Amino acid sequence: MFAHVLVLSYLLVGFTLSTPISDVSQTEIDYELFGGGFEGDMILPPEVLNPSEEPTGRGVAIAGPRQWPKNTIPYDISLITDQKDRDMIEAAMNTVTLVTGFTKPGESTITPCVTFRPKMSNEFQYLKIQYGTGCSATVGYTLFKKTLNLEKNGCFTPGIIQHELTHVLGFYHEQSRPDRDLYITINHGNVAKGKGHNFNKYLWGGSVLNQNSTYDYD
Repeated sequence: MFAHVLVLSYLLVGFTLSTPISDVSQTEIDYELFGGGFEGDMILPPEVLNPSEEPTGRGVAIAGPRQWPKNTIPYDISLITDQKDRDMIEAAMNTVTLVTGFTKPGESTITPCVTFRPKMSNEFQYLKIQYGTGCSATVGYTLFKKTLNLEKNGCFTPGIIQHELTHVLGFYHEQSRPDRDLYITINHGNVAKGKGHNFNKYLWGGSVLNQNSTYDYD
């Protein structure tokens, strides 16, 4: 999975920063900020420390036992009752699968790096997709509850769902990577009151895979 993680890292930061700050109205609602999790939309499993207090690495992605087994994410979508919403979620999964796939030398077909599929009846470790307040997702794999929460009237856009799916795969936010100050300058005077924690930097090393990648401005 992480052999092709640079592509996925690009995917995540692209969805995170795809809207220029100057184009966002002060009155526009950002449903990711209402997710109730770390930095708004990230639900940290009980065994995970706040990434700004735990040593992490460049590329800000989880590693080790918190990667999904066999790079496969079984999911339960039964609580999403609107067929249009289901279709959008499944289309977002297909996009993530396609974009993170790779072509082997001498072949023309794409080999998927990650796979999303409906859970089987005898599976108890799976991603539960449901309506909720704001947009949020559990970061990476855990033996505890794993959820993807999407508010009906604010989270159903392709980019938002794809963004949350990258959290499910184990990615944090690019703007908080440890070396971000080498690439960008955060104007803290423009940060909304009470939202400064979204720009705290993570620490180095530890349980998060070091991607050795430069900052992705896209």
